[in-house]
Amino acid sequence: MPIKVAIVEDDVRVRGSLAQLVHSTEGFCCVSQHPTAENALAELKVTQPDVVLMDINLPNMNGVECVRRLKELLPDTQVVMLTVYENTNIIFSALAAGASGYLLKKSSPEELIRAIHGSSEKCES
Repeated sequence: MPIKVAIVEDDVRVRGSLAQLVHSTEGFCCVSQHPTAENALAELKVTQPDVVLMDINLPNMNGVECVRRLKELLPDTQVVMLTVYENTNIIFSALAAGASGYLLKKSSPEELIRAIHGSSEKCES
């Protein structure tokens, strides 16, 4: 069974690139894409992803708060935070809210796929 991935990212180009990467990688399936945290929280209950790629800096509700609420709705879903920031306070807040890890947006496609795969293994244990 493929690893089901959802993407929460407000930049349409970044979101599309991430979805294309996931779709084109064997063993992975992008089940949904969301431009806002609010949209993600409303729809992720239906798609039930294994892993969510979550932008930290979203409009309105930020990614850290979205993770906190998402973990209440889908406690077994793993969340990998995506950020342009190397700010340890923001990253710590995301991890404390329930994220399983983080990557800088400038990470290579290979690093991104490894992070998704590593997070999905946490789902199975």
